[in-house]
Order: sequence, then structure tokens, then C-alpha cells
Amino acid sequence: MSDEQPLNGGAGITRRRLLALALTSALGACGLGYAFYYGAKETRAAMKRELIYMDAKSSKFWTIEQEGVGHTVTYGRIGTKGQTSSKTFDSEQAAQKDAEKLIKEKLAKGYVEADQPSAMPANPDMLALVAFTHIQRKEEISSNAGTFIGQRVVDFDTAKPARTDVVYRFRTDWDGPKVEEGLSSFLSTEAALEAEALIIGAWQGDDSSTTPDAVIKTLIARRDRLPKLKALYLGDITYEENEMSWIQQTDLSPLLEAFPNLQLLRTRGGEGLAFARPQHPNLRGLALETGGLPAEVVRSLGTAKFPQLEYLELWLGTEDYGGTVTLADLRPILLGEAFPNLKYLGLRNSEIVDEIAAAVVESPIVDSIETLDLSLGILTDAGGEALLKLKSPSLKRLVLHHHYLSDGMARQLKALPMTVDVSNPSQMDGDEEDRYIAVGE
Repeated sequence: MSDEQPLNGGAGITRRRLLALALTSALGACGLGYAFYYGAKETRAAMKRELIYMDAKSSKFWTIEQEGVGHTVTYGRIGTKGQTSSKTFDSEQAAQKDAEKLIKEKLAKGYVEADQPSAMPANPDMLALVAFTHIQRKEEISSNAGTFIGQRVVDFDTAKPARTDVVYRFRTDWDGPKVEEGLSSFLSTEAALEAEALIIGAWQGDDSSTTPDAVIKTLIARRDRLPKLKALYLGDITYEENEMSWIQQTDLSPLLEAFPNLQLLRTRGGEGLAFARPQHPNLRGLALETGGLPAEVVRSLGTAKFPQLEYLELWLGTEDYGGTVTLADLRPILLGEAFPNLKYLGLRNSEIVDEIAAAVVESPIVDSIETLDLSLGILTDAGGEALLKLKSPSLKRLVLHHHYLSDGMARQLKALPMTVDVSNPSQMDGDEEDRYIAVGE
């Protein structure tokens, strides 16, 4: 099959594009500019837009074709034909207006343009930048990953033949075999040689103080069995398995040094987390999910040598669970000097998000990034007022999901010249003491 032939006849998704999209999870770094689709003849009445959406649970496409007085929407899981629905209107203008409305709604939810570099990099060895976002909504935090970099996640089973079309997760329960046993079994298979992503789930067994050191030691010792590894999630652990702020992490520098081709590292848990030697020649995405991020970690990132970094997602958390980051600690990042190639900056799950909002508006970083994500925190109208001053030639998406904004402030923010997500508002009538970040403990 040619790399440019549609797969399953489905909505123009070609093999080449699926290879890129299969390494994906959602970024949202695009605006609503009314672009015409791949070679589609530019006429006033004919238009086709293809969007994709990926998160911790799904990998979907959504396409709309508008011609004359009607439009047709095709949607479904990437790699399938999907479902189709059509609608007609009284005029071409009405059809076009409705199409634009639907596109705007999808972009606000986190869909991205399928033909943008963030979704389909020119270099086929590069993960699509849209692959790096994982948790888009608060409710996704409580579940294990269903997809990672756009591929389906499956728990590894030593009794079954290893596959190359899924991402394997390795985890244990209270009295099950250690993670290293299943991992070692997989690393002995031919499938390991083709694996581009791995997920390490609960490793603590019946002792919540257990660190992932043994797992990391296994990965490093057998790194020759993972020549194609590009993405690693260390800590796909739900609150039922271990509360986020109880998860014990460790110094991850040896892991980075062992896998020089790694492009994405995502972790969960802040206790013990460290980067003693924060350097990597090819790392493009770093995401640290915590209920409390130690300031020392952010300070080390301020001196990091990650020349290719395009995506940085930090869950700052609360002081009650070890979150000690201040604006001063974030300054090297906000100045835009630490990571000059950064396109996505996420300062999420933060108690000090109002202060961050006021600082970031005045910082050089907003003149170069495409997405600013301040979601999951305690954002109030004070922070919203600061964000109304946002003026950036590059910023295309502002994510404020889970906030404490008033309805009036949310409406003002949605009028900004970019896609703004103000979904999941929390109650404003309670006392300040009753306002919480999405994840503390």
C-alpha cells in the first residue's frame, strides 16, 4: 500500500499521516484561520477541514466538508472509516457560518488541524508535537491511560505473544509479580526492538514508599533491547493504586542518559523527584504531573540543557503536599531563555496561578509559545483580569479548564483573539479556603 493512500477509505487519513498521528496525544496549537484542505480547490463555496483529537483515552478525527448549501461531517477513531452525517441550509452563507461554528467548538475542546506541523512533522522519525499532551480534562486524572502517543495501551501479559501495534503498560498490584519481571520478559521479545513507547504503572506493590529505581535499573541494563524508544510514561498510577502525592519518584537523570533518542518523558509523582544532571540532546517534551512540585526541580530545569525542548508541562500543586515553587523559581522559564524552541508551556494544577497569570503576560515567553495552559488551578478573576492584557503574535490557544472565574470574566476571555478553553468552572460563591486545585493529595 502506498503511504499516501487513504486507510480503510477513512476520511482522507493516509498511511503516512497515521504513522505520524499514531504517535500523538493533543496539543491544540492552532488557530481558526480558514484554511483550505490539501489541494482542495479554493472556491467561495467549497471547503474541507480535518481535525484530530488525542488525550489519555482517545485518538479521534473529525472532518467537515462544506459545499454549496450543505456540509458533511465525518468523525471517528483514527484508522477507521468513522461515521458520517450531512446537513443542508437555506443558503451557502448559513452553511458556511454553521461549519465555522462547529470548527471553533472543536478547537476549543482541544482538536488540532491535521495538516499542521504540530500534528504531522516533516521528519517521520519525529513524534508529532500533538502527541505530548495527555491529560486534557480533570476527570481523566482518575483513570489509567487508554492511549499514549495516539496508540492503544494494553497491560502486558506474559501468557500472550507480544505485539507491535500497541503501547504496553507494566504494573503490579498488592501481591503480584514485580514490574521488573514482566518488563524483563517483554524485553526478551522481538516486539521490544520495535517499541517506540512504554508505560510504567504502579510499581509500589504493598509498600507505598517504594521508588521506581529497580524498574529504571532494568530499563537501563537492557536499553539495547529498546533501540526505537521515543516516549516513556513513568507513573501511570491512579489514586486507587496510590495517591499522586504519595508516589515516590527518584533522580531521572540516569534514565535520560541511557536513552539519547528519547523525545518525550512524562512522569507522575513529586516526592523524591529530581534531575541531578538535566541534559538531553533530543528531548522535545517533558511533563511532570504532581500534587506538589518541589522548587528544587524547577530550579534545576532553569539550568537544563534541553536544546530541542518544545513542550513543558509542570503540575505545581499545593504547599500542603510539597509544592514550593515560587514565581522566582519560574523566572528563567518565563524569560524564554531556558528553552528558546518552546511551543507549549503548561503551568498547571497551581495554587499561585493568579500570580503566574500576571507575570506571564509581561514575560517574553508569550511572544514565542503557541499554547499557554494554566488549567486545573485556582484561577480567579484577578488572574483573568491580567490575562485580558495578553498580546502575543504567536499565541493560538489559552487553556483555563477547571477555574474559579466568574461568568462575565469567562466571556471576556473568550473574546480574546485566540482559542480559549474556559470549560469546567467551579463555584465562585464559596470562601477562598474552599477553592482547590484539581489534584492535591
